[in-house]
Amino acid sequence: MKVQAVQTRLVNKEQLIQYYRRFRRWQHALPQYVNRHEGESVRCHNCGTEYADNFCPRCGQRAEVGRVGWKSIKDNVALLWGLDNRSLVYTLLQLFGRPGYLVRDYISGHRQVSFPPIKMLVIVCLFVVILESIFHLENDVLPLKFKIKEIDMVIEWLNSQKSWATLLVNSIYILPTWFVFRYAPGYPRHTLPEGFFLQVFLSVQSLLIGLISSWSGLLEGAISITYTYITYYQLFGYGWWSTLWRLVFVMLMYLFVVLMVVMAMLVNTYDKSERDDMIVGFLFLLPFMILAIIVMLVVTNRYNKRASRERQPA
Repeated sequence: MKVQAVQTRLVNKEQLIQYYRRFRRWQHALPQYVNRHEGESVRCHNCGTEYADNFCPRCGQRAEVGRVGWKSIKDNVALLWGLDNRSLVYTLLQLFGRPGYLVRDYISGHRQVSFPPIKMLVIVCLFVVILESIFHLENDVLPLKFKIKEIDMVIEWLNSQKSWATLLVNSIYILPTWFVFRYAPGYPRHTLPEGFFLQVFLSVQSLLIGLISSWSGLLEGAISITYTYITYYQLFGYGWWSTLWRLVFVMLMYLFVVLMVVMAMLVNTYDKSERDDMIVGFLFLLPFMILAIIVMLVVTNRYNKRASRERQPA
């Protein structure tokens, strides 16, 4: 019996290893284009061109398009909600199973295999808002109250525009990410527009994580930070520790910008004496914050440049 139990454990361990290796292969696999009409002649119903591919090379219409029928209704509804060949569901599975590799595929040109990210953000936000209203969940983008009418009105408006507010808040990461990760080995050509789409994908992540863990703000924050870390690790190709300290720098820069915005809003809401005290305190802290940001930028810039030169072939 003991021998049989040991063998069972070994088999289970081997199965787990095989599952893990299969999962890793799926994570690293490049998108593949499948030609469903290879070797057959198709005539385009739109322009009359003959070809042997999924789409007409002249006008771009799909090969399967024909007379309007019940299937046409199904296909158009599926296209609207992201259930066609560029499946929203499949893209979301990739976003949580291989987030950094998905983003790298998209920004490097493999765009036909994933659902359009901005459209995905809007649809996911609509889905989240509907579920929150049905189950009476509270999951604000900015769960803050300053008891100051002007600021609370801005926060209330942002929470009512969940998709764009989430993207706006995450967009603060774009510039720090570009500064810190632009010499990364996994994607050394990182640009600001690519950083925008990275934050769109992360905004979708954030909305869904907020829905899943709406009962605990601490859990939501932990899962969001973990997934952001995994995304940066897979996208930029640094090691676990190298990604961690760079991401910490990015988040510190993010907090600096947020603090500047909050302080500017608060200063404009107090009377003159309170405003003067706040300005003095803020001006006292400002040089230290700017110095810390400069040190972080200089350290990462020099370290990343040196590492980039060492990676180049002699």
